[in-house]
Amino acid sequence: MDENMNNVRLDLPQEQYEPILSQAMDLELIEAEITVSAFDIHEDHVFKTCYGDVRKIVDALMDYARMLEMVCGTWNMQGCQEAMYQIRAQELRKIAGKFQAGIGYDYDTAMEKCRQKKEKPQRNEDVGGEALAMGLLKAQQITEAKARKAAEKENRGKTSASGEVTEDAPWEEDL
Repeated sequence: MDENMNNVRLDLPQEQYEPILSQAMDLELIEAEITVSAFDIHEDHVFKTCYGDVRKIVDALMDYARMLEMVCGTWNMQGCQEAMYQIRAQELRKIAGKFQAGIGYDYDTAMEKCRQKKEKPQRNEDVGGEALAMGLLKAQQITEAKARKAAEKENRGKTSASGEVTEDAPWEEDL
C-alpha cells in the first residue's frame, strides 16, 4: 500500500461495511485435526490444524478480497493503486480456492445458505417471561395442594357434638 494511505483517516460508511463484517458463519463442521504441509527451498513445514480453522481462513481471505474491491469504488482509486488492490484480491481468492479444494468446502455455497437463513422470518423464541409465569403458576398450584392436604387432615380429625368423627362431603371443599 501507499505510505500516505497509512496516515489518512479512512471514511468507511458503517451501513455499507458492517453487514459484511458482522455476517454469521455456520461452523458446524469443525472436525478432527488435519495436517498442513508447506514446502520452501529451506525445509518442509508441517503443522496440525482442524477443518474449522481452515474454513475460517478461507472465509477471511474471501471477505478481505471482497472488501479490497469495495474500497476501490468507495475511495475512488484509480490507476496503479486500484490495479494493485484488484490483483491482491485475485491472489487472495486463488489462495482461498486452494484451501477450499483441499478441505472440500465451498465459500459461495456457505454464503448462500447464510443469506437464505437470514431471509427467513425470525421467530421470537424468548420464553423468559413465559417461563417465569409458568414457574409462578406451578408454585401456586403446589401451595394450594399442600393447603388442601392440610385441610383434609384437619377435617378428618374433627368430631361432632355427639362424639362422632365427621367428614365433609367432597363437594364442600369447592364451596
